[in-house]
Amino acid sequence: MKQKKLFAAGLITLLFLGACSKDDTPDNTNNEDKPKDGVFVITGRASAFAGSDVIYTANSLDTGTLITTGTGIEQDGSTFNYSVNNGSLFSFKFGQSAAGSVDIYGLDASKKLVKSSSFQTETMTCFANVGDDILTFKNAWQPEEQFTQWFRINAKSKQIVAQGEINAEALVGNGEKAFFTDVKKVGDKVFASFMSVQSGLTFRSAYPDSNYVAIYKYPEMTLEKVVRDGRTGSIGAYWYNATDVDEDGNYYAFGTKLTPDLSGKYSTVTPAGIMKIKSGTTEYDKTFFINLTTASGGQYVWRKNYLGKGYFLLSMCPKAYQYPLMYLAGLLGGGVKFAIVNVNDGSFKWVTGAPAATSIQLTTGDYYYSKLDGTGYVGIYSNENNTQVSAVYKFDGASATATMGLKTDGKAAITTINWLPIAD
Repeated sequence: MKQKKLFAAGLITLLFLGACSKDDTPDNTNNEDKPKDGVFVITGRASAFAGSDVIYTANSLDTGTLITTGTGIEQDGSTFNYSVNNGSLFSFKFGQSAAGSVDIYGLDASKKLVKSSSFQTETMTCFANVGDDILTFKNAWQPEEQFTQWFRINAKSKQIVAQGEINAEALVGNGEKAFFTDVKKVGDKVFASFMSVQSGLTFRSAYPDSNYVAIYKYPEMTLEKVVRDGRTGSIGAYWYNATDVDEDGNYYAFGTKLTPDLSGKYSTVTPAGIMKIKSGTTEYDKTFFINLTTASGGQYVWRKNYLGKGYFLLSMCPKAYQYPLMYLAGLLGGGVKFAIVNVNDGSFKWVTGAPAATSIQLTTGDYYYSKLDGTGYVGIYSNENNTQVSAVYKFDGASATATMGLKTDGKAAITTINWLPIAD
């Protein structure tokens, strides 16, 4: 028993130090209707918790076996984040507080991955596609740090074209720091959600029942306003992409209640819930709120994936944790249950057909694929009858069902899914 406890403690420490694993970083290129000429880019590693990233390609997510032995392009480590923009796959190496390399891949005429270039950039803790740019944030982390840095990487020139600083203490204005959790392009602006925390060491806050969205003019990154709401807690969490924009331009924010108070406890004053800013506006629609705590019977949302037509796939756990990384869900969260919520009619359904909650050891988290037709694909690594199974599951929003599709050859855990088109 002591050995198990020591292993768990060591694993938690390891995951905290390398907490920016690609499994749980946001990629905002998945939620688009993709052109047909391209391939699915899938990353995997030897196990759910160890091994180097290897990049593979596949033509289908619905059927087949992904051969991972002796194939793929190996990366020099496991802590990578990925984004697809303008026909290129950007592989960001997380370098803790130091700068990291960025390798860029494209497809040749035979749909084979080829490396086109690379450069160095500061490591990020939040990023997203904003048109032809990849906008990244390096949050003020330590207690003594005051300024968050932002970088605008142009996907066409494959270079950093602008950068600046944000006063994280002045932005929140309550004696704590603003820690950005997600960024989305909304019309001609950028909406950037942030937590109010003492520091990135504990993510504790004196304001666990408040949430914030900073609205910037883009590309200047000039602050226009901060939108605050007190109906639920902070939006997202560390490396947790918790906002989305639907087909009509409406902005949805998930108050996850994953920010502990100053004593380390999680507030129950307000529920976890979904808020909405209507297209063309910059304030919350006060008539809209979906109470996820009541709907789920007290579960916490550790991930959300937009499937289109108003359907969101939720990865839910019975416990709160300030580092809701999907490979901690089984160890600390009590298992992963999937649910479908429809923001158009407020309905909530538990998903059938997925692996048992306590058997799931890892999912691809924010890295998923959807054509916004009400369905989407997520990778799940589970232990079924003492056998490790890594497969892609297709989730259907209308029926709230999951169906197994592409599987690996049993030698790797799928960690991310992206669609990469052949560049024009």
